[in-house]
Amino acid sequence: MQQRNGILAIGNLLVDRALLISDYPQESMLATISNMELHCGGGCTNVLFNLAKLDPHLPLFLAGGIGQDGEGQLILQQAKQHHINVDNVVELNLPTSFTDVMINSQTGERTFFHYVGAMAEYQAAHILQIEHPAKIAHIAYLPLLPKLLDVEVLKHTLTCLQQKGFLISIDLVSVANKQIFTQQILPILPYVDYVIINDIEAKWLTNAEKSDSSQQLLLQMAQQLIEQGVRNTVIVHDPKWAVAINKGGEKIAVPSYWVEKQHIVSTLGAGDAFCTGVLYGLHNNLPLLEVLKLGHGLAYFNLFSVSATGGAVSYQTLQHFIATKK
Repeated sequence: MQQRNGILAIGNLLVDRALLISDYPQESMLATISNMELHCGGGCTNVLFNLAKLDPHLPLFLAGGIGQDGEGQLILQQAKQHHINVDNVVELNLPTSFTDVMINSQTGERTFFHYVGAMAEYQAAHILQIEHPAKIAHIAYLPLLPKLLDVEVLKHTLTCLQQKGFLISIDLVSVANKQIFTQQILPILPYVDYVIINDIEAKWLTNAEKSDSSQQLLLQMAQQLIEQGVRNTVIVHDPKWAVAINKGGEKIAVPSYWVEKQHIVSTLGAGDAFCTGVLYGLHNNLPLLEVLKLGHGLAYFNLFSVSATGGAVSYQTLQHFIATKK
């Protein structure tokens, strides 16, 4: 049997309008926009575009839904420029999903206004048609895929992907509806190999009551999620730390490469950059320490770009940076 290789990203395909604003206004007040950039966005293209820069030889595959419009064509065009297979991108009857990202120029913090669009019609049947030799199937921003947010549908879909030979990874997104986490996500964790989430999403999955995060709390939440049945590894990150726990009993916490707020251009895509490094490390069976360092390193470079993937670097550059931090 041919060894599986590469990463398939399944989920939201959208464009980001990144708007750099003077400050975040109160209702009925005005803020000025000093810069506007249009980019592909969402967990799928963010991760795959970063991976294409990190390792041009890694096979990459994209699956999701777009509209029959210019934004959809932009996604296809940029994916092909990154040498990403788009055979499983389907055209649907709604406009392509988009997010208006308001970036506060004073703090670098982001606020998102999302239109689900075509992805509202993306469903399990589209995923079940996928036949690719990728090693990992990474499902991005699962709470934003409404046709998949049924426990039995998800269990069936994930089981079929596993039977085809994929290792399954998920990341989430910090939506306001916390019930999605406990009612739709928690029951499907035994069908997932890798869970890569931030501290907010971990708190909602575990019902953690503390408002702040700490290294110890991250480890406690990761342990709780492993005990919920995740098949291989749980990784939880916040701006200062990342922790990983696997089924073998390994536990590790690694601090981030800190950047002072005044030096941050934007945090847009920082979580996806972290996820990119983690996925690459897991794909290559690296030790958990190296996996988390790769994630932190890509997140660090991401902070100096307005776009979600403009800070992507090669593996050689990333390794050199990590070596200087020892």
